[in-house]
Amino acid sequence: MAANFWTSSHCTHWILDRRRVEDAMKEDLEYIDIDTLTKIKMWYYNIIGKIGKRLQFRQQVVATAIVYFKRFYTKNSIRSTDPSLVAATCIYLACKIEECPQHIKHIIQEMKHALVNLGGFDYDTFKVAEFEFYLLEELEFYLIVYHPYRDLTLIAKDLKLEESNLQTAWFVLNDSYRTDVCLFYAPHMIALAALYIICVVHAEQYNDNNNNGGGGGSGHSVISGGSSNTMDDSGLLGHNSIHLAQLNSPNSAANKTPGAGGGAGGAGGGQNTPTTSSSSTEGHGINNRNMVQWFADLNVDIEEIIEITQEILSLYTIWKDYEEEHVPAMMQALKMYSEPTTPQSQIMQ
Repeated sequence: MAANFWTSSHCTHWILDRRRVEDAMKEDLEYIDIDTLTKIKMWYYNIIGKIGKRLQFRQQVVATAIVYFKRFYTKNSIRSTDPSLVAATCIYLACKIEECPQHIKHIIQEMKHALVNLGGFDYDTFKVAEFEFYLLEELEFYLIVYHPYRDLTLIAKDLKLEESNLQTAWFVLNDSYRTDVCLFYAPHMIALAALYIICVVHAEQYNDNNNNGGGGGSGHSVISGGSSNTMDDSGLLGHNSIHLAQLNSPNSAANKTPGAGGGAGGAGGGQNTPTTSSSSTEGHGINNRNMVQWFADLNVDIEEIIEITQEILSLYTIWKDYEEEHVPAMMQALKMYSEPTTPQSQIMQ
């Protein structure tokens, strides 16, 4: 792996412009709209996450598999490929690269289990292994992926954030993998955007507390379980359908389940949530007056942070209407005019 992000293949080859991604979606968008296409992709991200959770992967493995899936579809359309085969192969390859080896039979078995009521998974070990070579070619053999989790942890340590604040920002990062921000922006910028979202939400809660005569600010968690207007009440985190406003509630499922659940990195084993050496009582809540100055002093493009923030918030708007059971019908509408073909079969022809 390169010593730092700026000299890595992730930075030099896989930070893309939006036109390339839009061009890859043109064929699919002839048959369905952008929101439907987004929901289909979200469904496959959830499948990857669920398999990661069942096999107890580290969060980074699931996130890397999703990034591979996204990179593949910057050159291919969903209509002309079988995303279930792509997803299984991405998981298999990510396990190798992230040094979390899994036998290919286990991955195929879990994929069949995940798709048992959704058309099944008809590929054997030979087909997945064969497709791995095509996936490597499409990824241009640049397999290093930098994730924003490390950057967020370092920033939180520098700010001495309490664990509940860090955990909430961590969940936002999990959700960011359902967008395409990892294709357009550096990981540290995505981490800063997650922190920015938490600051905005905390400022709203802080103002509510002051207006109601209550205390706010330093020492309190980012979001109160009683907040009713956070993220337009559509900020779902993970496949457990947890509202952002409920995230820090003592009885919240998010505080009982590692990670954010079925999504991009929220699927997994024992390292799905950030850990710190100190207890949450030793940390500090977000003091918004200090955070405004802290962001102002950063040597980064603030407008870029806002762009990432807006893209993540746009996801929550789509997520509000997301129903998993409707996705198979969406896939059928996408492929009804032609039989799906996998890229390697095209090459064999």
